[in-house]
Order: sequence, then structure tokens, then C-alpha cells
Amino acid sequence: MRANGEQRAMDEAVRSAAMSALQDLLLATPSVEEFLDGVAQAAAHHVGPATSATITLQRDGRPTLVAASDPRAAECDHVEYAADDGPCLSSIDLGRVVHVPNLDHELRWPEWRAVTRASGYGSAAAVPREVRPGVQIALNLYADHADAWDEAAIDVAQMYADEIARAVTLCLRSADQAELNADLRASLVSRAVIDQAIGVVMAENRCDPEQAMEILRSASRHRKSKLRDVAATIVETVSGSAPRTADTFRERS
Repeated sequence: MRANGEQRAMDEAVRSAAMSALQDLLLATPSVEEFLDGVAQAAAHHVGPATSATITLQRDGRPTLVAASDPRAAECDHVEYAADDGPCLSSIDLGRVVHVPNLDHELRWPEWRAVTRASGYGSAAAVPREVRPGVQIALNLYADHADAWDEAAIDVAQMYADEIARAVTLCLRSADQAELNADLRASLVSRAVIDQAIGVVMAENRCDPEQAMEILRSASRHRKSKLRDVAATIVETVSGSAPRTADTFRERS
């Protein structure tokens, strides 16, 4: 019982140290890229001795190496991607941890295994997480000797995988918002150009805004051009200069 209690205390100390390292990383790194690099380094340090770590991001079935604690481990991942066969990709497909305690006894993934053994590794593991549909990450571990990690070490790796997934989720949300903002800006520009063209058509045809819009739509269908392009041509023909955009309006206000 005492031995079990001491082991639990040691495991908890390792997890506490790992969590503290993650908190320090969050405070010290200004970008997601630097954070992921730091996580790979921290995971390699806290999961076990002589451990290397890499992080794979798979999006729409295409894996990419986004961080690595050292070039030796990174090369093993690149071989796995090229062969489309290995524990990292298998873990993502299966949605569970893939643990290879002894590479000498492993018969799967021959190309990856050959390079990994030649690189001096004796064991490997991959811990996957789904970020959102079509997007997954995996924390990949390599160790110089066989049977490198016990259950507690894999638990620490699981914790790091959770943090990686959270960081990638935030990164993707920011990218989605930036794309939405770009679409909104483009819509505002198009609306501004069309409004200018409606004014021109109203003046030339002495009609109301609804009739002017219908004239623009008819011209768009006839020319097989986008409504915004027809409007821009009308405004430029009358004014002799390119239409004002939403940015132009803001600068003049």
C-alpha cells in the first residue's frame, strides 16, 4: 500500500510540474506557433527521459508537422506522412492512443518503423484529439529505449494533447473570424459601388431606386457579368474614375 501511495504522489508531482510548465508557456508565448513548439519541448521533457515529441495537425485528411522537439523525431513523422502509414495516422483514424512499447517487436508500418529504428528510437506512441470535424491533432512520442512510458506517463501526454487541441481550436476560430470579416468587407464594398450606380441610373432615367436596381439587374443578365462589375463600369464611365469603396468613404468622413 505504501508503495502504491508513493507512486501516486510521484505521478501527481509529474502532472503538477507539467501543468505548471503549460501555464508558463501560455504566459510567455505570443503566438500559437511558438506555443506549440513550446508544448512539444515541454512534453518531451515531462513525459519521460530520453523522449522526443512532435505535433501533427491533420486537416481534411492531409497531415502536417506543426512542431517538433528535435529534427530526429521530425524526420520520422515526415516519413510516416510520405508512406501514409504509421502510428500517428492510425491513432487519428482510430480515435485512440496507439502505443508501441518495443519497436523491435513491431511488424506494422514497415517504412516508418525502419527509419524510426535507424534513428535510434526503441518505442513510440501517438495521442490523438479531434479539434472539430475534419480537423485532428496528434501528440507523437519517441523514446530512445523500449518500454519507455508507463500509464502515468501516457496520462501526462494525454493532458498535453488536450492543451494542444484547445490551442488549435482557438487558432481556427480566429481564422474563421478573419475570413468572415474579409467577406463582410467585400460585401460592403460591393454594396457601396451598387448604391453609387443606382444614383447614376436614377439621374439618367429619372426613375426611383427600385426601377434603377431592375435596370442594373437587366444589364447584368444581358452582359452575363456580376452586378457589382456592371455597377463599377457605370460609375467609372460617368465619373471618369474608379468607384469609391467603403475604405474611401471612411477616409473622407
